[in-house]
Amino acid sequence: MKKIYFVSIITLVSFLSACKKDSSIGADILPNSDLLNVRFTDSFSLSVKTLGDTFLRTDKLSKNFLGVVNDPQFGFQKASIVIELDRPSTVYDDTLGPFTLDSVVLFLGYTSVYGDTTVAQSFNVYANNNKVIETNAYYSNSIFPVGGLLGSVTNYYFQPTTTKVMTFATDTIGSIRTLRIKLNSFVGYSILNLGQNILRDSTAFKNSFPGVIVENASNAGKAMAEINLVSTNSHLSIFYKNKYGVQQQMKLNPNIFNFTSGVLSYRQNSINLFTNTLSSIVTNTINSGMPSDSVNYILGQGGTIIRVGMPTVSNLGKVAVNKAVLSVSQVQQNNSTALQTPSFLLLLKRNSVGNLDILSTGDGIGLLDTTAIDVLGNKISVYNFNISQYIQKVSTGQETNTDLFIATYRSGGNDGTVNGLNTITNGNTINFSYTPSRVIVGGPNYSDARYKMKLNLTYTLIK
Repeated sequence: MKKIYFVSIITLVSFLSACKKDSSIGADILPNSDLLNVRFTDSFSLSVKTLGDTFLRTDKLSKNFLGVVNDPQFGFQKASIVIELDRPSTVYDDTLGPFTLDSVVLFLGYTSVYGDTTVAQSFNVYANNNKVIETNAYYSNSIFPVGGLLGSVTNYYFQPTTTKVMTFATDTIGSIRTLRIKLNSFVGYSILNLGQNILRDSTAFKNSFPGVIVENASNAGKAMAEINLVSTNSHLSIFYKNKYGVQQQMKLNPNIFNFTSGVLSYRQNSINLFTNTLSSIVTNTINSGMPSDSVNYILGQGGTIIRVGMPTVSNLGKVAVNKAVLSVSQVQQNNSTALQTPSFLLLLKRNSVGNLDILSTGDGIGLLDTTAIDVLGNKISVYNFNISQYIQKVSTGQETNTDLFIATYRSGGNDGTVNGLNTITNGNTINFSYTPSRVIVGGPNYSDARYKMKLNLTYTLIK
């Protein structure tokens, strides 16, 4: 483990204010009759504990992870995908039959890979016998018993180095960053033989062919790929010839299209399934019985989160909060450069229905800061959460002072038709961080004071 050196300088600055009201955060919610007196900067003690995470809302995501990561620091993680496919985009004319099947291929385009891509993985595709209900909410621990094996690929390496071009007429060539899995011929014939009435109706087609499940064939692997189901490279294609020998392609997309009030829209009805077996180090930390851990573990995809017991700030008296920052520092480098630390962490709180969600004040996002360098030239990974508005409301009793949680995601919501993690920004659908990323951070009682988790608060007393 490389040592990281971080110096936190706490200063005490005081000044007197005569009759002018401060313009700092928090001052605007105070009565005009309240006069500012003295400003202080202080650090507060916290109680911090690593917790085993729970299942997550993982349906209707445009991007899903697939693969296995074996990490000695955190343990084993596996991600698989249940994919609903829409009726074919192009349906044959019965008069052109009989048809001769060439091949059936499932293409899954991916945008990025997390982990070590030098280790090959093998994948199986199974029939999904349990129809996905659009209005239901599904979670990462949902049970989908696999049906018959439809196809497989062995010794696949993510991020292939050979660039190829995909054409619609044949499956003999693929595309860069596209996982290609050849399926059994009977899959193609069973779909071709459904008839035009079923193939032209989304509901009837779904009843006849609920979709597929893609998962690792074994526990071997050290990487996960972010599968992009919106990509044009993601589809199931049937390549066949009509009775005249003319080559045709029937494409089934994971995007379910429909018209609403005359407007064409689409959605994904996939489900990302996660399983994990935590390492003995992480498990022992969770089960230690200690009220606060000196070393804490954050693992995405339902692995672990950190509970932060906040200090009592209401006994400060009447104050205006100038700035409140929760500082979190990485204390142990990831064991591989491929397993990078997350680019941001979220500070969450349980909402009225018990789900972990963003703070009501809207603050609480900690962006990774690696601008500081220690004496050995190593980058210092620090996450600073500016929670000034939240602490101001806690100090005035407008917000309950309950536990906060540090994680890599927020809750997905309970509405079966919408998953809140798929946030629409400027017309783009964003997957709000189901990454398998991991980071080890210090607690408030960490042995080196420079890396202790701390809440730094600057506030002004009110007369």
